[in-house]
Formats: sequence, C-alpha cells, structure tokens
Amino acid sequence: MYALVDCNNFYASCERLFRPDLQNKPIIVLSNNDGCIIARSGEAKVLGIGMGEPFFKIKALCKQHQVHVFSSNYTFYGDMSQRVMSVIEDSWPNVEIYSIDEAFLDLKSLPASQQEAFCHGLEQKIVRYTGIPVSIGIGPTKTLAKLANHIAKKELKIPVFNIDNQRFWLSRIAIGDVWGIGRQWSKKLSQQGINTAFDLASIELCRLKQLFYVMVQRTALELSGVVCAGLDEFDSRKSIIASKSFGQMQTAYTPIAQAVSSHCARACEKLREQNLLVGHMSVFIQTNRFRLDLPQYNYSIAYKLEYPTDDLRSLTHRAKFCLRQMFRPGFHYQKAGICFTDLISKEQVQMDLFNQPSDEQIKQSEQLMSVWEAINNKYGRHTLRLAAEGRGKSWEMRSELRSPSYTTKWSDLPLVRL
Repeated sequence: MYALVDCNNFYASCERLFRPDLQNKPIIVLSNNDGCIIARSGEAKVLGIGMGEPFFKIKALCKQHQVHVFSSNYTFYGDMSQRVMSVIEDSWPNVEIYSIDEAFLDLKSLPASQQEAFCHGLEQKIVRYTGIPVSIGIGPTKTLAKLANHIAKKELKIPVFNIDNQRFWLSRIAIGDVWGIGRQWSKKLSQQGINTAFDLASIELCRLKQLFYVMVQRTALELSGVVCAGLDEFDSRKSIIASKSFGQMQTAYTPIAQAVSSHCARACEKLREQNLLVGHMSVFIQTNRFRLDLPQYNYSIAYKLEYPTDDLRSLTHRAKFCLRQMFRPGFHYQKAGICFTDLISKEQVQMDLFNQPSDEQIKQSEQLMSVWEAINNKYGRHTLRLAAEGRGKSWEMRSELRSPSYTTKWSDLPLVRL
C-alpha cells in the first residue's frame, strides 16, 4: 500500500499561515512578474478564477470581491515545504518527495488495519507542527493513491481516504483526471471509448499494447492494482537551469550581464548542494515573442569547459564570454538564463591528460568555495557575491505584492506589541 500526502492549495495556505485575518477569505498567488494565476484558495475557485488566467483580466473581479492578491514568494514556500517534508520523514522511513507539496509513502511494512489510523495521525501532526492543511490518499499503487487523494480533496472534502472500493470510484473519475494522462492522451483514449479510469483499468493488456505506449500501459496496470513503480531513489540531476524573465525589458548589455551572473551563482549553488561538477554550459537570451511590434532575437551559445568544475568565478567568466558573443544592440530583451549539463559526481571525475588543473589549483578553488558557502549559509544568501552581479537590479522581476519572508528574514518577523 502507498499513501500520497498533498498540501491543500499550498501557496495560498502558506500566505494564510501568518495572516489569520485571511481565514475564509479568497486568496490568489501570481507567477513571476505578477503575470498569471498559479495558486488559488478554495474561496477564489468558487468565484470562477481559473488557474493560469492572466491577472490583468480579473483585476476588476478581484477588486469587486476583495480577493487578496500576492506575488510569488518562493523562498517562503520552499522553507515551509521543507518543514512539512521533515515532519513526514520523521514520522515514516520510506518516503519519496515528489514535488514541493507532495510526498509518497510506502506503507507495506505497516499492517493494513493500522494504515488509516497512521495517516489520520500524520495529517493532524503536520497541521499541528506547520499549520499547513494536507490531504492523504491511500491505495495499493502510487496511481491509486494519487486518485484516492483526488477523491479525498475534490469529491469527499475529507483529510484521509482509502480507495478500497475501486470499481465504484474508478467509474466516477474522468480519464483526464488520472495521474499520467495528459490532455492529448485523454482525447486519444476518449476516441477509443475509454472515458473513465475504470474503462482504462478494464481494457485487455494485449489491446492496450497494440494501441498505446508504455506509460499508458503502466497507468492502466496500476489502476487495476498491479504495482509498476515503487518509490524512486534519489538521482542526481541531469541538468540545472536558472533563468527568469526581466521585470522590464532590457536593451543594454550591463544589466543583462548582471542577470546572467546572478543566474550562474544560483545554478552553482544547486550544483554544490549535490556535490557535482559541470562539464558543459549554455547561455541564452531572448526577446518577448508576444511583442510582435518589436524586432525579435533569440540566441544561445553552448560552451564545453576545459575540465569539470564548480568554481563560481570560472563559470561566471565563461558565461559572460558567451553572452558577449551573442548580445546584439537594438533589441528589447525579455529573458536570459543559463543551463549546466554533463553533471558528474566529484568522486567520479575523469582526469584529462592535457587540461587537468594542478592539485594545488583544485585545493585552492575548493577552499575558497567552502568559505564562500559557509559565510552565505551563516549570514544569508547573497551576503557574499561576485561584483559581476552588480548592486542595483533593474532587471529583477516584478513582485510588488510579495508577502514578507516570515521564516527566512529577521527583518520580516511579525512584531507583537503589548
């Protein structure tokens, strides 16, 4: 048996956590640059506010119904996610963190008679320790656990649900609501007369193999109770990407170079968190494809490093070299970013006969980066940074409605006046 723990309206719940005055009030959270809706509270959904809807289209509606609007605060959400996941991992040993607000549990070592009671206790513990409400679905496979979570949250409005009567519930779930079945496959399945989760679970395996690819086959088997995927083991990333749209379009080289340097620092931070080195990088810039009244320009340059490294100075120098080669004046740039590929573990570095740095160079680089990390970990991210990132950030994305970072900034702690 598996259980899926899913935080309810996670971003909106985080915003409400330090604002008790927002209980039962409609809340929405906006994407980068305050563009589109990426999270809604239940009250906002009732008003008909759709996911992904551009904010400018519903401004009047938000004002009319006094909807509380927030810019995305990913630092705050990430910290709350870590708190929720730490409670789950302290409560059960076999956990797969699936996303920022979801985690799978393998309950096969727990007697069936105790599983629901354990999940009820875990749900109450998460709410008590973090203040974040969750729903928990229980099922014989990960796909059924995901479906059980959907039923608990959307259909029954209860915190914990065990999908034991599978035939009844599968026949009520539209095929498009099944985990792993996207919009395109939903259309193709409907054309074959497969309209519900039960229809897919009941189809003969030989016919399934003739019509659909392996992922749909696995989904069908999991819906019928056959385990096709257990908890995923941790796997190092195949690539690391850091990019953001600019708060306002940029035409000069300097602010774009500062943005690329900042993205490089963020990517390098993720690199070192996993004890990896990068062997290949690419840098890209692009204009706003929706502004058809402006000239368009999109370009990227790939750079093969002489040897794998995690030295921020070296990576930033090469990233700016790439940017200089492709930057063209006369364009209004909307976005820039960087991508690290060919990632390898520090313990598995393949030496190069001709371009290998000396042991002294490697030692000095590691000492510098270790001190760098220690200072930023102790005093906060960006306490120490390269001058290449600049001081003022005219390129930084818009976030005019961002809430305080209650859990990560001393200056943002709420004050209690006696």
